[in-house]
Order: sequence, then C-alpha cells, then structure tokens
Amino acid sequence: MTAADRERWTAAQRRCALLVPVAAAGLVAAAAPVVWWESQDTPGTRTGWLLAAGAALVALLAVARTVVNELSDRDYAAAWVGLVAVPALALATVFAAAQTSHAVDSAWHEPRRVAATTTDCRVTGRSIDDQNIAHDLYGCTYRWFVDDHEFREERPTGKLYPDGRETSVWLDGDRMITERPSGIAVPFWGAIALAAFVCTVMLATVLRWKARVAGLVR
Repeated sequence: MTAADRERWTAAQRRCALLVPVAAAGLVAAAAPVVWWESQDTPGTRTGWLLAAGAALVALLAVARTVVNELSDRDYAAAWVGLVAVPALALATVFAAAQTSHAVDSAWHEPRRVAATTTDCRVTGRSIDDQNIAHDLYGCTYRWFVDDHEFREERPTGKLYPDGRETSVWLDGDRMITERPSGIAVPFWGAIALAAFVCTVMLATVLRWKARVAGLVR
C-alpha cells in the first residue's frame, strides 16, 4: 500500500468502508432467525425481523456504493459479487445448520409410527423420462388417527393402490413422512454447513485484505 493508495480515499469513504462489515453483520443477524424458523416451519410472525433485515440491506448498499463506485470496472464487479456472496453464504450456513439440527433431532428421537390406510388413489400427472417415454404419476390420500383425531394427507405413490390398503406412516410433529428419516442427512447437512461457514470466513478475509491493499482500511 503506497501513500497514493491512502490519499485517494476521503475520510467519509474510509468511514463507509468501516461501516460495510457492520451493515453486513446486521443483515445476517436480522435475517438468520427468519431463515432458521422458515426452514423448520416454525409458526409465528417475521415482520419485525424482515423489516430489520431490509433496513440493514439498504444501509449495506448505501455505504458500499460510496466506496465501490470509485473502483475500476474489474474491481467494481468483483467487489459487488463479494459483498453479496458473504451474507448469502452466511445465511446458507444458518440454513444448513438448521437442517443439521433437525436431522440430529430426528435421528436421536424415534419418529412416531402409526397405522394408516390409503384411499382416493388416482393419476395426478405425467412425466417424461430420459428415453422420451411418458409415464403416469400417482398419488393417494393417507388416512390415520392420533388420539381419536383423524388426519389426512395426499402424497405421491409408486402405483395405484386399492382403497383401504393398510400401511404405516411416521409422524414428524404434526406432519406425515412416508418413511423413517435417513441418518445420512446428519453428515450431509453438517458438511454443507461447515463448507458454507469456511467459504464465508475465507471470502470475508479476502475482501478485508483487498480493502487494506487499496488503502481503505488499516
């Protein structure tokens, strides 16, 4: 970093450069609970969190624009890609971590299994395979009882079953799953969460280094 690099930036631009990671962190902090709750189908209002995330996003774009607009065309595009990618990767980490947590909980606690019957089986559509051959798609309504309350849910099936066919379903909370959760989901989502976290840290470090080289921050 030369004296010319340091002198090309105004005091206001330097302050904006310091505010960029603050605004990005605020965006992630506000959006992360929404990502977690939505991934888990958690009921509740998200309005306050979404408004906070929107405000943080506007602040991030405003302070980043002051600095990024002074860069060359190549660095301009790279800077915007990096500024968008860091929060996106951070939120991807949150999403994958939520899925990992859910997979661990499902593997740790045996899902409830109940008897069910299939009714109203029918053709629901058509699909084309790799050989350009059309095949019918099927679906049935699963019917089961929990604590004397009847539940119904339509799911795709491999063929048309007769009404009254006896089967079993697993229950994930109030939702039906047609098979027991696979244990492979834990390492799968765990690896994605770790990879997304590492990429977030590495990209943020690169952006910080680029800002130092440009003379924006010390």
